[in-house]
Amino acid sequence: MRKTPVVPLLLASALLLTACGARLDDETRRAAAAGTLAQAGAGDGSGATTGAVGEGTTGDAGSTTGVVGSGTTTGGSSGTAGTSGTTGSTGTAGSTTGGAPAPAGGNGGAVDVGVTENSILLGNVSDLSGPVPGLFQGAVIGTQAYLAKINSEGGVYGRQLKLKVGDGQLQCDENTRQHEALVPKVFAFVGSFSLYDGCGADVLKKNPGVPDVHNALEKKALDLPNNFAVAPLAPGWRTGPLLDYKKKYPDKWNAIGTIYANPGGGAATWRGCKAAIEALGGKVLYERGFEAVETDFTADIVSMQRAGVKMVYVIASDAPTYARIVSAAKQQGVDWPMLAGGIAYDEGFISRAGAASEGVYNDQQFAMFFNKDEADRVPAVKDFQTWTNKVAPGEKLDLFAVFGWSSAHLFVKALLAAGPKAKRADILAQLKKITSFDADGMIAPANPAGKKPPTCWLGAQVKGGKWVRITPDKGFRCDGPYYYFKG
Repeated sequence: MRKTPVVPLLLASALLLTACGARLDDETRRAAAAGTLAQAGAGDGSGATTGAVGEGTTGDAGSTTGVVGSGTTTGGSSGTAGTSGTTGSTGTAGSTTGGAPAPAGGNGGAVDVGVTENSILLGNVSDLSGPVPGLFQGAVIGTQAYLAKINSEGGVYGRQLKLKVGDGQLQCDENTRQHEALVPKVFAFVGSFSLYDGCGADVLKKNPGVPDVHNALEKKALDLPNNFAVAPLAPGWRTGPLLDYKKKYPDKWNAIGTIYANPGGGAATWRGCKAAIEALGGKVLYERGFEAVETDFTADIVSMQRAGVKMVYVIASDAPTYARIVSAAKQQGVDWPMLAGGIAYDEGFISRAGAASEGVYNDQQFAMFFNKDEADRVPAVKDFQTWTNKVAPGEKLDLFAVFGWSSAHLFVKALLAAGPKAKRADILAQLKKITSFDADGMIAPANPAGKKPPTCWLGAQVKGGKWVRITPDKGFRCDGPYYYFKG
C-alpha cells in the first residue's frame, strides 16, 4: 500500500478535534483549507460548503456523479462515498442561443473515451468527506456551475457536459483510487481540488494523454505535461502591491510585522514574500509562525509594538485568524495600516472582526466574487453568482468555487477550439496554445501553458462595513513582476 504523506499540521489539528469528539465547524474547515493554499499565498480561507451538488448516483470506487443538465439543477444532498445521492430538482431547459451547435455533418459521435453524440463525461476528484467534511466542495460547485451555464446555452457541438465526481476523502490512496477508476471512463479531469493531488498525479503521469485542468497544489501535479492550472503556483510573491505599499507608506516600509501559519506550507510562502519585500528595500521587524489551535494574538500585537512595528502585512494565514489579529490590534489601541495578501476577502471576515475590520486593505488576484457591485462591473462575476446559486442555492461563495469555475472555463475554451470531433490529444494541443487566461476577468491573467503564475492584482478595502474595490476601477493592475524565490 502506498505510504500516505504527512498531513499538514493545520489539518492534523482538525483531525485531533474530531478524535476528541468536537464537531468541525466551517471556521476549522476554512483554516485547514487556507493552510493548504498558503503554499502560494492564494488562500482566502473562504467558506467551505457541505453536501454534493446535482444528481447523485451510485459511483464506482466510492464516487458520486454530478450530472449537469441544460436547465437549472438545484443541489441534491450527497450520499456517502459509494452510495446513492439525492436527485436535485430540474428546471426548464436553458437557452440554446449561446452554445456551439453540432455541425451539419454531425459531431462524429463517440470519438473518444467518455464521449457520445450527445454528451461528454468529465471527471473531478476533490476532498469532500473524511476528517474535514466539505473541505473543497466549493471546487465541485464552481465546476458544475460553469458546465450548467454552457449546457443552458446548448452545450458544445451538440453535446451536454456532465461531471462525475470522485471523493478523495483527504487520503492519498483514495485520491489514487478515484483517478484510476475515472481514467478509463472520462474524457478529461476538470476542476479537481485535493490536498493529495500529487497522488492522483502518479496515475495521470501513466496516462499522459488524459487532459487534467485543475489548480495543482503539489509540484509534481503541476509539472505534469497534461496538467493546466488557471493560477499556477510558484515560490515567491507578486511585487505590484508591495511597490504600492512602499510608495504609500515610506515611513513604515522598514517596520513590518506579520504572523503566518506554520502548517500547510505557510512558512515557505512567507519566506518567499519576505524575500520579495527585502529585495524592494523593506524590512520585517516581527514575524512568528502560529499553530492551528491558537485563537488569541494579543501577545503578538504587544511584541510588535515593542519591536517598533508600524505596519502589518499577513499573507500566509486565513480569514478567521486575520480577523482575530486585527481585533487584537484595535483592543491595544494601535493605528497601523492593516494589510492582507489575498486572505481577508471572505464573506465572514467583517462579521468576525466587527469594527476592527474598518480600513483593512486586501490585495488579491481574483475578482471580488461575492460582491454585488462587482457583479454589475464584471459580467463573469454576475454569471458566477447566478449559476453557483442555481447549482447550490444559499451556499457561501469561496475561492475554491472560483478555481472550479475558471478551470471549467479553460477546458471549454480548448474544447471549442479543438472542434466537434476532438479527441483527448486535440484538447491537449489546444491547451498548450493558451498562454494567457483570465476567465473573462474572474482571475488575474496567468499562463497555463507555460505554467507561469499571475502577477496582476486588485486592491479592496473595508469601508462602511463592506468590501469596496479601491484600485483599479476595473480589472487588475499589472505594475510589478513576479519575484521568484529560489531560497
